[in-house]
Amino acid sequence: MIPTVANLAGGGPTYIWTPSLPMPLLRLVTEAGLLDAWLVADLLAAIGAIGVLAAAATAVREYAVAATLLALVTAVSLAATATGALLPLCYALVYTAGLVLVRRARPFST
Repeated sequence: MIPTVANLAGGGPTYIWTPSLPMPLLRLVTEAGLLDAWLVADLLAAIGAIGVLAAAATAVREYAVAATLLALVTAVSLAATATGALLPLCYALVYTAGLVLVRRARPFST
């Protein structure tokens, strides 16, 4: 997966969203007691684990779960690009491509 390669090329797993978060948003996450969960989600997205979960959900025909996972990563990654960060943009593009593939596997309207 392209994001995983880009992430690991930097010397190991790194966060993709956290360095790009505006300070007020990071402060809100911290004050809400969600920083640990945020960092775990950030690393899971960065190493491709959320993509693997979406692929597994697709394999068992849980298309809505797969689409939700991919859409969340895409949305947060696109939001992180607002600060000019390029790595989140790579993740947004790849996870969006995954979302398109899930959509093609099974249309949402059944």
